[in-house]
Amino acid sequence: MDKNEYEQHGDIVIEDTGFGFRVISESMKNDEGGCGGGCSGCGH
Repeated sequence: MDKNEYEQHGDIVIEDTGFGFRVISESMKNDEGGCGGGCSGCGH
């Protein structure tokens, strides 16, 4: 992550859900819409 990306997204949390990983940026934590910035190994 470069400086511009950090300024846009803030800190990043990578969470192991047991089924894949969920990536959450600080800027998305308070955003209740969308998919929450998560991604998993299920191919979606």
